[in-house]
Amino acid sequence: MAQPYDMSFLELLLSDADLEAFDEVLTSARAAGRPPGHLDALEQERAIALRLREKLLRHRRNEAELQLLNDTANDLASLRALDPILQAIADRARRLLDCDLAYISLSDRDDSYIKAAAGNISGLLRELRLPVGTGVGGIVARTGEPYFAASYLTDDSFTHTCEIDKTVAAERIESLLGVPVKLNQRVIGVLLAAHRSQREFSSRDITVLMMLGSHAAVAIENSRLLSAAQEAVSELRVANDTISSHMADLERTAEVHERLTRLVIQGNGVDEVVQATAAAIEGTVVVLDEEGAVVARSCGQDPVPVGELGRLSAEAWQAGHTVIRATRCAVPLITESEPLGTIILSATAQVDATDRRILERAALVASLVLVTRRRMAEAEARVRGELLGDLLAAHGKDYDLLRHRAALLGVDLTTCRTVVVARIEDEPRERVFAAAAAIARRSHGLATFRRDTVVLLLPGEDPQDLARRAVDELARTSRHPVTAGTARAADPSHVAAAFREADNCLHALVALGRTGEIADTRGLGFVGALFSGEPATAAFIESVIGPVIAYDRTHHSDLVHTLDTYCRTGQHARNTAHELHLHVNTVTQRLGRVSQLLGAAWRDPERLLEIQVALRLLKVSRH
Repeated sequence: MAQPYDMSFLELLLSDADLEAFDEVLTSARAAGRPPGHLDALEQERAIALRLREKLLRHRRNEAELQLLNDTANDLASLRALDPILQAIADRARRLLDCDLAYISLSDRDDSYIKAAAGNISGLLRELRLPVGTGVGGIVARTGEPYFAASYLTDDSFTHTCEIDKTVAAERIESLLGVPVKLNQRVIGVLLAAHRSQREFSSRDITVLMMLGSHAAVAIENSRLLSAAQEAVSELRVANDTISSHMADLERTAEVHERLTRLVIQGNGVDEVVQATAAAIEGTVVVLDEEGAVVARSCGQDPVPVGELGRLSAEAWQAGHTVIRATRCAVPLITESEPLGTIILSATAQVDATDRRILERAALVASLVLVTRRRMAEAEARVRGELLGDLLAAHGKDYDLLRHRAALLGVDLTTCRTVVVARIEDEPRERVFAAAAAIARRSHGLATFRRDTVVLLLPGEDPQDLARRAVDELARTSRHPVTAGTARAADPSHVAAAFREADNCLHALVALGRTGEIADTRGLGFVGALFSGEPATAAFIESVIGPVIAYDRTHHSDLVHTLDTYCRTGQHARNTAHELHLHVNTVTQRLGRVSQLLGAAWRDPERLLEIQVALRLLKVSRH
């Protein structure tokens, strides 16, 4: 008959006792003075019991994992949308491997991006791009095999990127295991598990994660197939034959048109029209203006070469109607009065009749938006031009009323002090006038047009910089040099005077053959002094011979008088010495000092002429 302690190991196994309980049986037997042979038998039974216990635990763990995998498969089968499926996969992976973090990425052309994560502690992980061949995920995506890194940041067996390493550091990832998510031997994603301390991943971990990856692949494909099936069922319900299919296409076109029309009613622009069109058609949608420049482009698509866009646009304009070339479709934006551009579709497949109809509806809506915006811009430009025209008028003005009118346009007349008068050389000038109106609108200034000139009143503290930027934009639009004069108004009541000064500067530049330049009275030298009052005269004198005047003032010398005498006596040092009753060496020394102050080129004819004018103006101003 078996003794009680002979059955104790089985009882312990049955009751799921701890390891200490198995050791206690042997300890009790030794304490009871059992013979050595009996103790050896107990040792053997204990070892067998422990192996059985380990096998039972392994079976239970495998059973739990299988149950969890089975539950996962059932849960995934009940899900329809892709995002919840991916999140469920990440959650189950974390539970199965008892890891700190699990996440899944999906392949996208030449890289993959993380779509779901469980256990993440930063916001950097979501939507992180993993280029093929970089990081653990990138290697798995490229090779289609599991890959493990015991210490990610110090592991140089794979390519690192700054963005991935930054995310790894933020998540405090240490050990990382990645397995492929395969469908028909094609890698469609990567499933990854991570620990925030150095730990080895066992073959069991890899196997479990691979099994979960297989479930994930099936669930993802089922979700995609279900979506495709739902779309097919929806299409079949409304398209039992060719006529029904055609009606469904018309309904879809009408729906897109209604959506586009609603965008216009809500005040949206061409960008929103393009995005809505691209959402209805698989491909890239681009709007070009009449010059071939891109006005709007749908996002999230590969860009189409600009040269190809231009050629297709020109072909559509020449034909005067829609042009289809395989996966490309172009519709000219034509009104009765003016060209507006072209809308172009670069589809992912052959352009069909429905795509063409949708694009033609989008062309109508885009034309409406562009015409409306252009008319609004023209109306605003007219109002701004009328306001600036009133400021430039010679008759008496109510400046409080002008300020109020300006405020309604978002213009502060107290800051608009720079006047730019620019001459346009090319014909026609409509594009340049439109560009000038756009400059005024963006800068919260004013613009108007007089004969062959553009007049701008702009806010800002640097007149030369303002004029240069405005003229550069006008020149790019006209593709011809633009000549401009500029002046600074003290306040709104001096805008008319500043305009006359800037206009005089413009005419002086044209007369001097300085086409394409910008200048104010100071930049025109003595010519500019003829167009200005005393403040500009003083500035001209200072700019030409200021250093000589300052030297005389500081050293109580007479260089100005010597320089004046030198100019009056035909630029001869000996004649100057005779006139001043000085030794010729003294005059030579004084002229050498002038060279140090004004530069060695002060005797050049043009420079010397400015010096003589400045000396005359100085003499007049002192009397």
